Amino acid sequence: MRRNAAALVAAWLVLPLNAQQFKFNLEHLESKASNTVDLSLSGSTLRFAAKFLDDDDEDEVKVKKLINGLEGIYIKAFEFKTAGAWSQADVEQLRTQLRTPEWSRIVGVKSAEDDCNAEVYVRNEKGKVSGVAIIATGTTSLTVVNIVGPVDLDSLADLSGHLGVPKLQSKPGRKM
Repeated sequence: MRRNAAALVAAWLVLPLNAQQFKFNLEHLESKASNTVDLSLSGSTLRFAAKFLDDDDEDEVKVKKLINGLEGIYIKAFEFKTAGAWSQADVEQLRTQLRTPEWSRIVGVKSAEDDCNAEVYVRNEKGKVSGVAIIATGTTSLTVVNIVGPVDLDSLADLSGHLGVPKLQSKPGRKM
């Protein structure tokens, strides 16, 4: 589940949103998976969870502000005991949905050493980022994340280095 955690961290790093959910269509993999995570958090569920965050804790206030406007977070993650349980066709089916004028791939990471790949797509509407989709794969894992709803980018930048979000660094001499 370590790769799933990496996908979740990646999701928090690129959280500006307000998009339509795309369809995962990966149910056929559930019977092949040794572990499955199917997380569907609607906006009302997220707002309910935010009520339990501490208003006196600066980091939790920032998280609360981030999730307050979200319409939902949807994650489908699979771990398999053997390689080859999922196919490139499964990933291509997801990519095809993201090949529309509204969606753009902004990050692609490939690690030959770990045999892991991650892709981050953003949806733009009227000049604003309105959605984020993440596809993360490993030899024996496949994770898809879709986050829906608007988020203030300044609030997101404030989380850098807190709550397990890696410290975002710019090039030397540049301020973030």
